[in-house]
Amino acid sequence: MDTYLDLAETVLRAARRPLPPRAILSAAYKAGIVPSHLFGKTQHKTLQARLSEDILRLKLDSRFYRTGPGMFFLSELRSDPDVPDEFKDPFHARRRTRDLTKPTALAISKKYVDSRALSNLQWNDFLRDASRCGAFQYVDARHITEDFYLVWAFSIIRRNSHVLSYRIGRYRDNRDAFANKRSIGFSDVVSYDDATLFNDDLGVTERGLSVILDDLDLSRSVFNATGQANAPHVLFSISAPDDASHPALLFVMEWDCPDWFEPTSRRLSLNEVRWIDATRMPNDLNDFEPWSSIALAELIEIEKNVKP
Repeated sequence: MDTYLDLAETVLRAARRPLPPRAILSAAYKAGIVPSHLFGKTQHKTLQARLSEDILRLKLDSRFYRTGPGMFFLSELRSDPDVPDEFKDPFHARRRTRDLTKPTALAISKKYVDSRALSNLQWNDFLRDASRCGAFQYVDARHITEDFYLVWAFSIIRRNSHVLSYRIGRYRDNRDAFANKRSIGFSDVVSYDDATLFNDDLGVTERGLSVILDDLDLSRSVFNATGQANAPHVLFSISAPDDASHPALLFVMEWDCPDWFEPTSRRLSLNEVRWIDATRMPNDLNDFEPWSSIALAELIEIEKNVKP
């Protein structure tokens, strides 16, 4: 159990209105319920961090949610008819720039990749062969050499013949070739933590699913009784430029959007959210970041090949 979260739960249940962390702690001290082992001048910052982490990790299953920037309330009180409606509308905080410098990033030998024709290999065969050859390493992305590609999961959200697109803000990706550009992908570096005993792809699809759930603000438990969401389907892998001068190996995968989910800018803190036709090339291709441009071309080619 987390003492800070327990204190917040007790105070918010009694207050029956959203409060900032500093006010939560002040009420807890006045009530005499703060244990002696909790002390320090910045306890309100610790409490805010614990609340934010709990919401990010558990999403809809968290005991808490935000009603505005820095304001927290109890999830259990959203169904209380005596609580004002203005306190029941969750506020989704803008996610900070994704950490692109993971200390345990998955990387693959550039020499190995360049010696294979990626377009002629099944992605899972490619991974198994690379693993057998010892071509993979876990590296610190801040100090990766030019001899390696960083491995990225690039997830696309599909609804029938359309894919979800949005405009990238610098808070989400501050790389010059990506910021303020339109994208069709939700991407992240694959790391050591993504590989488990339950997957045999070094964590590629697990990272692809995690980035979707994080960016779409979805909890795994909303999908079925077992709390398991289906992993995205990997379509292809491609090498792509990255303006940090480290080339990337993308595993492009797609995830069929549930019928009940309707993405909106307010819900996701994304800019200019819209569905685009994945069967034809957009007129404004230069408005897309480089990875989406490459992925779109491949998707359109796949659509052509599957049509009778």
